[in-house]
Amino acid sequence: MDLALLGPLGCGIQTGAGNVLNCIKPEFGSAITIYGAGAVGLSAIMAAKLVGCKKIIAVDVHDSRLELAKELGATHTLNGSKVDVLEEIKELTNGGTTYAVETTGVPEVVRQSLQALRPLGVSAIVGVTPEMDIDVHNDLMAEGKTMVGVIEGDSVPNVFIPDLVEYYKAGQFPFDKLVKFYDFENINQAFENSKNGETIKPILKINR
Repeated sequence: MDLALLGPLGCGIQTGAGNVLNCIKPEFGSAITIYGAGAVGLSAIMAAKLVGCKKIIAVDVHDSRLELAKELGATHTLNGSKVDVLEEIKELTNGGTTYAVETTGVPEVVRQSLQALRPLGVSAIVGVTPEMDIDVHNDLMAEGKTMVGVIEGDSVPNVFIPDLVEYYKAGQFPFDKLVKFYDFENINQAFENSKNGETIKPILKINR
C-alpha cells in the first residue's frame, strides 16, 4: 500500500477507531453517538459499524461531513447548529445511547455527551478539552454513568495499525474516503479546506 495513505493511521484514525474497538467496546446491536465528524469521529463511526452497532448517531455542524458520516455507517445524523441534539437523541433511542465518543473538545458538547447517555452509559472523551464545570451528581453519579479519557485509542500501534490495514483491504474500514492529497506548495489551501470542512484529512506530499 501507498505509505502516504497510511500516514494518518498513526494519529487521528487510530484514535477514533481505537476508542471504539479497544476502549468502550460496544456490544453488537447497541447504540452509540459520535460527536464531531472529523477524522477521529468518522473513524469511530466506521469502527462502530464494524462491530455491528444498531444505531450510530453522528453529530456535527457541517452538512458535508454529516453526508460522509452516512456513507461510512452512521444511521442518523444531527446538525448541532440546527436542532436540539439532546432532545433528538433521546427521541431516536427512547432515552439515550449506551455509548458516546466525544471528539470536539467543546465543553458544551462534552456535557451533552454525558447528558444524552442512558443510565450506566459510557462517554469516551478524546477531544482536547479546556477546564470546564460538570454537575457530577446529575451528569454522572445519579445514573451511574462513566466518563473516560482516551489517548490514541488505547492502542498498541504495531498491533492495531496492521489490523486497521487488514480491515481496509477487506473493504470494512474505508478510511481513504477521508483523505485528500495536496502538493506541499498548496499547504495554505490544505489548511483552509480542513478548516471549512471541505477536506477531512489533508495529506501534504513533497515532490522531490
